[in-house]
Amino acid sequence: MKLAIRICILMLGLVGTYMAAAVPQVPTPDGGPILTCPPGHVC
Repeated sequence: MKLAIRICILMLGLVGTYMAAAVPQVPTPDGGPILTCPPGHVC
């Protein structure tokens, strides 16, 4: 019984990894600096 549960967990991990890799990547707009804090503040 414990072995079956382990196998199910591993299979879910593999299927989840495959599904995450199969999602098409969305291109991000490139053309400006990444703002990490508002202008005028000292970070």
